[in-house]
Amino acid sequence: METDHSKHVVTKIFNQSFLEIFLINFLVMITFYSLTVAIGPYAVDALGLSQAVGGLLVGITVIGSLFARLSSGILMEKLNTKQILFVGAGILLISLISYPLITSLSLLVIMRFVQGIAIGLIGTITNTAIVLVVPPDRKSEGISYFSLSTIIATAFGPFLALILIDSIGFKNLFFLEIILGILVLAAIFMVHESAVDLPNKGKHQKISIHSFVEPKVLPIALVMLIAAISYSAIQSDLSFFMKSEHMAKYSSIFFVIYAVSILASRPFTGVLADKKNENYVAYPSFILLILGFVALSQVNGVFLFIVSAILIGVGFGNLQSTIQSTIAKMVPIDRLGVSTSTYFILFDLAFGIGPVILGIIAPIIGFKALFELMIFVVAVSLVLYYFVHGKKIQ
Repeated sequence: METDHSKHVVTKIFNQSFLEIFLINFLVMITFYSLTVAIGPYAVDALGLSQAVGGLLVGITVIGSLFARLSSGILMEKLNTKQILFVGAGILLISLISYPLITSLSLLVIMRFVQGIAIGLIGTITNTAIVLVVPPDRKSEGISYFSLSTIIATAFGPFLALILIDSIGFKNLFFLEIILGILVLAAIFMVHESAVDLPNKGKHQKISIHSFVEPKVLPIALVMLIAAISYSAIQSDLSFFMKSEHMAKYSSIFFVIYAVSILASRPFTGVLADKKNENYVAYPSFILLILGFVALSQVNGVFLFIVSAILIGVGFGNLQSTIQSTIAKMVPIDRLGVSTSTYFILFDLAFGIGPVILGIIAPIIGFKALFELMIFVVAVSLVLYYFVHGKKIQ
């Protein structure tokens, strides 16, 4: 049975509160993904550090995000949602202002960790609040549209950063990031507090493991963790694989095709999940993701590469939003913040441990075999989904 999380009578998805939260999340994710691709070259070219440091500077942000995810659920049960957004935005702006000033690795690592805290805090809040501002009977559709704020940023952020680094340099890129941070603060001022705040604030509950994670959603969140490990292989090893296949110049277009594919499919998948149920989207998404890795592992030309990007985009992109919307339906409103936090803890964990594990495996078995292995990983997540959730849905 679906729990009604809405305090307000909401009749349309694209209302003012939805657009405000969408904008906040989009701007924050732009800062994250643009700096993710820029920070490695900056460390090497501007600070004279080794290439190995680049991986550390990306990973430490994920750790900071995980730290924030663990605490954001309980914060949402105790504090005002808009106030938490302001705190997150303030932390983000401080980290962004520091980039043009930093000249040492130790300070850069600290600020990357601090930025991770801001990303994790704001991201959990926005992904929880969005459930409150869409029609209760259109949750899947609403969340699927909202997740486009992240999807577009994954393509636009890196693309923008790489162009700006070549045209205006690192320092000017950092100043533009500061402007984005200021815009995030401005956007939060527009948010209507009553529309995004969870009820039952300030309840005096004993601090326990339930204050940080929601056991009810752990099994299906674990499904997403396993599936996300497969996608982490693309983020960490695609460029190396394409170079080994003498197709390095095409690597950058993968994420653009990936984003466009999700954009094209979203008007249909969210509606389908609401009108039928999540299985109607989840199972096809698993199959498409498997087929995408089959195509990618056997790539021998541009055509098959494009096909793989489309299949993986439609498959992974819609699986992600479907699992997230399913979790939002599984819990009462007073557990929504912790449940969203639980989902993102496991989701982020995949991108933290995935590249490390796969980085050990890839040199042993090769990149082609690595992507073939991802077929098996997705299949495992599909089977697990069936047993922990899929078979329970009529």
